[in-house]
Amino acid sequence: MNSQSITVTTAQVLDLYASGRRDFSHFDFHEAWMPGLELPGIDLTQANLVSVNLHQAMLSRAKLSGCNLWRANLEGANLEGADLARTVLIRAELSYANLTGANLRCSDLRLATLHQGSLRGADLRSANLSYTDLRRADLTGADLRGADLTGANLRGATLAIAQLEGARLDRTWLDEAEPPHPELSAQV
Repeated sequence: MNSQSITVTTAQVLDLYASGRRDFSHFDFHEAWMPGLELPGIDLTQANLVSVNLHQAMLSRAKLSGCNLWRANLEGANLEGADLARTVLIRAELSYANLTGANLRCSDLRLATLHQGSLRGADLRSANLSYTDLRRADLTGADLRGADLTGANLRGATLAIAQLEGARLDRTWLDEAEPPHPELSAQV
């Protein structure tokens, strides 16, 4: 995290966003309470968002690369097309979140919950998804090449046309996954 992080209130962010500002990179929003905010296209690159509450927030096309979202609540959030490359999402709550077309390349999602989330066409190359809850998640067309899915729960997940070449699938739960027997070329 940048030692020169800037702390602001939610009200200040809303005022600045309404006046046209989109760049809030390196800001410190840890433990902020911001459920339901509509901030499409906001730039939060390398911001501190530890334990932030963005439940059902509208963050489509947001720039969140390099953020620390450890234990963040993003349940039901719209992150369609968002850039979350190299983002820390350890133990983050992302159930029912829309991550369609999102860039999660090289992100750390260990122990995160993505139950019934939409990850259609998401880029998850080289992401760490160890012990992640992906039950009934839609991973149609997702790129999981080189991802670590050790111990991940993919029960009932949709994996149609997902790319899994080189993915680590040790102890991964694939019961009821669709298609029932996905063709995997994984390092086990």
